[in-house]
Amino acid sequence: MKFTRIPRLFLLFSLVLAGTGIALHNRASFLVPAPVLAQEQDEPMGQASISVSVDMVTLQVLVTDNKGNALTGLKPENFTIYEDNVKQEIKSFSPVDANITVVMLVEYSNNIQYFIDEVWNAMYGFANTLRPGDWAAVIGYDMNTRIMCDFTQNRQELYKALRQFMYPSFWESNLSDALIETLDRTQELEGKVAVLLISTGLDTFSRHTYDDALRKCKEANASVYAIGLGQHFRIRADAAGVISQEENLDLLMGDNRLKSFADLTGGAAYFPRFPTELPAIFNNISQLLRSQYSIAYVSSNTKKDGKYRKIKVDVKTDLTDNKGKPLKLKVVTRKGYYAREL
Repeated sequence: MKFTRIPRLFLLFSLVLAGTGIALHNRASFLVPAPVLAQEQDEPMGQASISVSVDMVTLQVLVTDNKGNALTGLKPENFTIYEDNVKQEIKSFSPVDANITVVMLVEYSNNIQYFIDEVWNAMYGFANTLRPGDWAAVIGYDMNTRIMCDFTQNRQELYKALRQFMYPSFWESNLSDALIETLDRTQELEGKVAVLLISTGLDTFSRHTYDDALRKCKEANASVYAIGLGQHFRIRADAAGVISQEENLDLLMGDNRLKSFADLTGGAAYFPRFPTELPAIFNNISQLLRSQYSIAYVSSNTKKDGKYRKIKVDVKTDLTDNKGKPLKLKVVTRKGYYAREL
């Protein structure tokens, strides 16, 4: 689907910003020296974990109580995994304090140029939460997808990549193409892998369809954590009277895309109303990633039929609430995967 109304809308919004005298932050003021992380090890590698011939399936599992507090300290015996309602044997289990691998996939079109500084500052804050054993990469996209920084443990390399997000050139945002390419690049990585998607959710000229992107999410090895930028824009544009019903619908559809990508991969989606919410959101994502369990099993179904297999994870503990009743738990992970065809 091509969006032809949004560029005009964002141009109108730029006039509104100019009229209100809103000043962009000085990005250079955030470029304070920071210590380089530990000496880089070999780049993250590993066996393929989803849709591969050996049938090894890796899950990133988050367990919380009904208040959203993450449960740590669980053991393999607390987990039961079902594939198409058939119990599976756990082959690998990593605790919550394992290192993470993150790709920051950032929309870099003119659609976000009027609040790119707020986004940039929040990404900078997220980069500062990385630990010495973590890996991170930065990918930007508009009508093309570009690797701004390959996997590194060096914060200075990340900061150098983030400084490139200054002057967007195109209105086009090829979201499906960018997401599919990114998930392809993370497919063979093991352990905790996440894509931090910062986007309006708009898609203009992608070669791949939305359905293609959904299918890729179903077979992906990484969890997608999406931060939608459309809600903040809608609030400001609506107050200024420069958004039509059709344009509002386009942005709502963008939000729905981001929600779907996150849900299918066992991640989460956030839709801040104001830029000041971004630091807390990035902090929350960092904490969630640190609280995931990485669990792998070898499927008992040896057929290579290309069919979608549903996954369910049950968690049982002896924990109780303040009334002495079993603690209600929420388990977040991917919904399933596609078995690779021979």
